[in-house]
Amino acid sequence: MTEQLQILPDSPLAAQPVTITAWKARNGQLYWDEQTARYAGSTHSLCKRCQCVTSKDWTLCLGCREKLEIERFEAMPRADWDGESMIYSQVLDKYFRDMNEVEEALEDLDEPITKADARLVICRPNRARQIDPDDFFVDDLPEDGEVPDELRKAFEALNAVIAKQPPLSWSPGPFALRLENEAADAAA
Repeated sequence: MTEQLQILPDSPLAAQPVTITAWKARNGQLYWDEQTARYAGSTHSLCKRCQCVTSKDWTLCLGCREKLEIERFEAMPRADWDGESMIYSQVLDKYFRDMNEVEEALEDLDEPITKADARLVICRPNRARQIDPDDFFVDDLPEDGEVPDELRKAFEALNAVIAKQPPLSWSPGPFALRLENEAADAAA
């Protein structure tokens, strides 16, 4: 049997001094790398697009973020409004039930804008999800266990009610609203 090496706390083998390089940020916090320390100690950064100074919380300045939002909107496919879905204005950050509400809101602005400038998007419904009892009780059932028939029938009845419900809410969808002048241009 081999004897185990014994090292006491005061032995030079227990620990040795080393010198390390760390970066101290403006707030006094130490970091191992320069980039993290510089970010932590900064208040602003350069916009990734135009190189102007912006808050460090953003990679793009306000102007470049706005340009990017417009570019993304312009790249969206266009669709006709179905007359039922909500409409969302990216510029106003507001939802509308119909085009009359959109027009009234645009006219009520201190500086009215056009429907085209409002960047209107057709919304998609957010509906209540139906419940699968096998998934719902997966953590409670034994490995080969089954949901009782009476409980399964109750879930089926609940799911039938859920299926008939109107949307709970709306979210901007993938289609920009095709406006009258765009529809005329597409037909020509």
